[in-house]
Amino acid sequence: MVFREPQIKTFVNDASKIFSRAIGRDTGLIYLIKFNCKNTKSIPKDIFNYYKKQLDNHEDGRIIYLPKKYKNKRCIILYGKDKFKFISKDLGAYVSSKINNGHWEVFPSINHSLLYKFVLGWGLDQYSFKLKTLSKFITMPSKFNKNLLITTLSGIFYGKDLINIPSSEMGPNALEKSFIDFALYHNVNFNIFKGEEIKNSFPLIHAVGKGSIESPRLLELNWGNHNYPLIILIGKGVCFDTGGLDLKLSQYMRNMKKDMGGAASILSLAHIIIESKLKVNLKVLIPTVNNDIGPSSMRPGDVFNSRAGITVEIGNTDAEGRLILADALAYANEYKPRLIIDFATLTGAARVALGPDLPAFFTNSEDLALLLNNISFKSNDPLWRLPIYLPYGSWLGSDVADTNNISQGPFAGSIVAALFLHKFVKPNISWLHIDTYAWSDQNRAGHSKGGDILGVRSIYKLIKEYINNL
Repeated sequence: MVFREPQIKTFVNDASKIFSRAIGRDTGLIYLIKFNCKNTKSIPKDIFNYYKKQLDNHEDGRIIYLPKKYKNKRCIILYGKDKFKFISKDLGAYVSSKINNGHWEVFPSINHSLLYKFVLGWGLDQYSFKLKTLSKFITMPSKFNKNLLITTLSGIFYGKDLINIPSSEMGPNALEKSFIDFALYHNVNFNIFKGEEIKNSFPLIHAVGKGSIESPRLLELNWGNHNYPLIILIGKGVCFDTGGLDLKLSQYMRNMKKDMGGAASILSLAHIIIESKLKVNLKVLIPTVNNDIGPSSMRPGDVFNSRAGITVEIGNTDAEGRLILADALAYANEYKPRLIIDFATLTGAARVALGPDLPAFFTNSEDLALLLNNISFKSNDPLWRLPIYLPYGSWLGSDVADTNNISQGPFAGSIVAALFLHKFVKPNISWLHIDTYAWSDQNRAGHSKGGDILGVRSIYKLIKEYINNL
């Protein structure tokens, strides 16, 4: 199979096709019927009578295809008992995973908010890295605004592809190419820092990437009106992580192409922000490296300066993501933004604490925490707060530098990583750090096995509400 760096235009086109109309009269009708439904006003009488015969066998998510005598292609979908209490994203994804191929339309029309959730799930289930052909389509009402739906899906599909491409085809060089294509598609300004500029101005990024044949670099994108609040998004772009000289065991290295899942998540988010024309001044920063083994690789016990002037002892070369983020955070501080948000596949400890589907978030702002807690569960795109517990900061002590990059003990790994990053954020700047898995270990409705984009929909809504409250 031949791989090429993902182009955002491809995924915009794919997401649009999901909602294409069938030629002729080949569109099937979906009747969403709630458990013990007694309202026949919006459901044809013959369909409702057929449904009543199925009451004893009600199972949420069950698809009942009507006999041909009912004309055209029709089916009843049951919900509202236990598994799917309401019309939701999860119901849409489940139905999409089970329903016959072809074009479908929900009938009768339902509340646009509920329809959005249903078709969002339907669309999320359509992504496949290996199979690039779409097979299930859903027609939307003529008055339904599909723009945010298409934008969200295309951003998520793009991010998933960035993660899923083998690292042999998605190193720093290829990520840079895809990033430039992204910037040109959106007609925005961008900068690429590498070579001597990285070595001299971003010493921690250089330290992590200098052992690779593909040089380390920092990708920067700028969009929006300078009169709007400055929001800076930072994504960890470790295209492959061997662990460096503190080599990972094979079972932990196998999926490390996903270690640039933070960068993929940030580009997904940036796509949604730009296409939605949010009133922000947006800067995107992606430090990108390979953490490889070579004669010039950083070593345990090495000490490096940082852009912030804080010296760092390398306690473990496998704690590299926080190093490249530290330089990016220091650079972001210089612009005095209203808000910095970073996404990173940073610690296995966050997965031990919260599992694969629930990204951890850390913040120095109680207002942000309350807002995000409220948004994430309403969006069915959850994140869970873990504390920046300052007393653990002493665990990062070093005898030879200002800080170590790891603690000397096994506890609270995700908190310690956040505390390290916290050192590089100015105290007067609001900051949000998301520690994400960016991966699905199995195929399930709405989540194909492989790269996954988690928390982005919630963070988009957070930014939207945050700027409205300024």
